[in-house]
Amino acid sequence: MSFWSDFGRGITAHYSALQFVAKHNLWMYFLVPMIISVLLLLFGFFSIWSLGDIIRDYFLDLVTPYSKDVGGFGGKILGFLTGFIGVIIGFVFRIIFFLLIMKIMRYVILIIISPILALASERVDEIITGKKYPFEFKQFLHDIGRGITVSLRNMCLETLIFVATLFVCWIPLLNFLIVPFLMLVGWYFLGFNMMDYSYERRRMRIGAGRDFTRKHKGLAMGNGFIYSVLLYIPLIGFTFAPVLSVIAATLATLEKVDEKNSATISEF
Repeated sequence: MSFWSDFGRGITAHYSALQFVAKHNLWMYFLVPMIISVLLLLFGFFSIWSLGDIIRDYFLDLVTPYSKDVGGFGGKILGFLTGFIGVIIGFVFRIIFFLLIMKIMRYVILIIISPILALASERVDEIITGKKYPFEFKQFLHDIGRGITVSLRNMCLETLIFVATLFVCWIPLLNFLIVPFLMLVGWYFLGFNMMDYSYERRRMRIGAGRDFTRKHKGLAMGNGFIYSVLLYIPLIGFTFAPVLSVIAATLATLEKVDEKNSATISEF
């Protein structure tokens, strides 16, 4: 039951985060990620379109000489079919590249804007707890390095799990469970990423943060679920989702830490 309670909290925390941002006027934290995300998306879509064209042209270069050898009406039909299949191939590969880039881009954006996410999470923490975190450049660089390390670690683990499932996807019954399983795995690692900024400030080691996330995996999955859904909203997703989700994760994690501390105090 605790899992579902945490999962629901991970979702509803985004609404609380939106109210929190409006109340404390934290919109400035969205500006830089918005600019970076738009540039990355433009580069990504340009790459997708170009790769689709390259594969289509490669196919046409292989097939066209054979179709030209056939003369008359049959040659025209064959030429038309060749062109049509080339368009279909280009379209299919664009879809495949789009899905791959969307999967990778979720982490790439988190890595690039990790300094902004760290600052946003810290500001939320300061407002809620009243505790000030003096700026130290050395510590700031350390926190950025940790954010990048966690993002890369989670991206690699998720990719390894994805590759491992390819070996069992042909097994009847199991293949129907692979897609929802991979979705849950992705939500978990993304949520872990967002929650880790709160762990940094408490000087928790990555291992300790991992254990805390496993204990409250529902919280991580709820956060990662909303983040993933928001990403599929054109333009708004990549420009808005990362900061909103890290603020939501900070609010939810602080609540969970407060509950844990209260439970500990009540035992004495």
